[in-house]
Amino acid sequence: MKLNKERFLRTELGGSLKDCITSWDIALGACRKHAYYTDEYKKERKVADWCQAQWEVYKMVIKQFYGVEYCFTRTDKYYGLVTENETDWLFKVERKESKDSGKEV
Repeated sequence: MKLNKERFLRTELGGSLKDCITSWDIALGACRKHAYYTDEYKKERKVADWCQAQWEVYKMVIKQFYGVEYCFTRTDKYYGLVTENETDWLFKVERKESKDSGKEV
């Protein structure tokens, strides 16, 4: 079965996947802001771990039904799902730059 990315991302499964990846990115970013083993860090680490576990299931489903294996990637400029050779993006979210700090959000 061929993967129509736009159509897939509009499905309940695709939308939930994108929400999961976005939540994972947010949790990982929050972990970087808190000191290791503070209550805030522990909470965000738990969210990140949960999202990673969910992602592993989504990854298996996409591979099983569409034969494509995506990887989660994140940088200071973007995050998303891409094949290992970085030629095929399922989706990529560019980070916006904050006007106040000059840093990307």
